[in-house]
Amino acid sequence: MIGEVGELSECFQWKGEVEKDLPDWEESEKEHLGEGLSDVLLYLIRLSDICGIDLGDTAVRKIVKNAIKYSPKIS
Repeated sequence: MIGEVGELSECFQWKGEVEKDLPDWEESEKEHLGEGLSDVLLYLIRLSDICGIDLGDTAVRKIVKNAIKYSPKIS
């Protein structure tokens, strides 16, 4: 999985800031990025299965935890 994350990071290595929907990227670059994201996702799902972690449940709990931790402060 580490190698796949490395390959994924290479997609962004020389891009700097990227805009939503990657308007400045060529279709082949977007396709390559999609494949890299898919590879990482599949490895992550497999790893969570091997470790006995319910990835969906854990992700929801983390979202709730972050919402509390980073909630807007009202003065």
